[in-house]
Amino acid sequence: MMKSIHDLESSVEKIPVIDREIVDSKRLQMFYVCVKEGSFAAAAQRLSVSPSAVSHAMKSLEEDLGCPLFRRLGPQVKPTGAAVRLMPMVEEVLERMASMKLELAALNGRLGSLAFRMPAVFLGILGNGALSSFHECFPAANLEVVLREDEERVGGVRRVDFEVDFLEHVPAEMVRRDLSVDPFGAYVAPFHRLGQKTRVSVEDLCQSLLVFQDGSIFADVAKHLGRNGEVGLRKWILPDSRVALDLAKQGQGIVFLPERVAQGAVNEGALVCLKLPGFSVSRTCSAWWPVTRPLTWVAEVFLSLLAEDIDRSKGAH
Repeated sequence: MMKSIHDLESSVEKIPVIDREIVDSKRLQMFYVCVKEGSFAAAAQRLSVSPSAVSHAMKSLEEDLGCPLFRRLGPQVKPTGAAVRLMPMVEEVLERMASMKLELAALNGRLGSLAFRMPAVFLGILGNGALSSFHECFPAANLEVVLREDEERVGGVRRVDFEVDFLEHVPAEMVRRDLSVDPFGAYVAPFHRLGQKTRVSVEDLCQSLLVFQDGSIFADVAKHLGRNGEVGLRKWILPDSRVALDLAKQGQGIVFLPERVAQGAVNEGALVCLKLPGFSVSRTCSAWWPVTRPLTWVAEVFLSLLAEDIDRSKGAH
């Protein structure tokens, strides 16, 4: 089948347009300091250059932009309307360039560390794909994975770049980024007494052992089924999803797992997905961090790699 023009166009690598007349950062920095100081001479002193160099750079910048940026009032200068409008953009560019300088230093091994917190149950999702790719990007960076359970046991909390968990709501004053949404299903061995039923009721579930990979999933399922968590439901909570999966394969109970985790066993014929009318439970894996402490580029890269790794794991299953 021939590819459409749209497909061909989307497959071509997008090459950024290079503007040979783009405004350089040195002149932008001079412009910024001139506005702040209100004087070319004061700006020159602060930047450790000559006043004539500053004056020449501002004249050149005005010619490139095609508009006056300063009104010369003797030794003083005042920004024009164009300069006032330009100032916020210049501040943003300079801030980004300063941040980029720090992050590029991380690539060269002079700077770089990452620490994030997560629950132990998340270890099954944290594959080595993201970790290997991160090491390739930042071979000299220090990486620390802090397990929430370990901190609770020793009673200490350390500062981390971000946290990862399955939470419906993150704490206040936090920035949240969703990494993946996992729909859940109920799975049994084909020879289980419910394995061949076309529809399974809540009463059927109440007569079986229900297996979960953590307590919060049980709470979600019990709530969805309209049951108080401790009433009418017999449960086992096994933090290791592989153990829960094996138990279901042996026909010992009904296991509630993300579809991506159970799909391999379903494809092999070792498990079947029960048909539960109206059943719809999913969990969102999210990362969050304080709004007052933006992510470093190192952390941004890791979160992107982690999200890609989770998506790949879904496809693999």
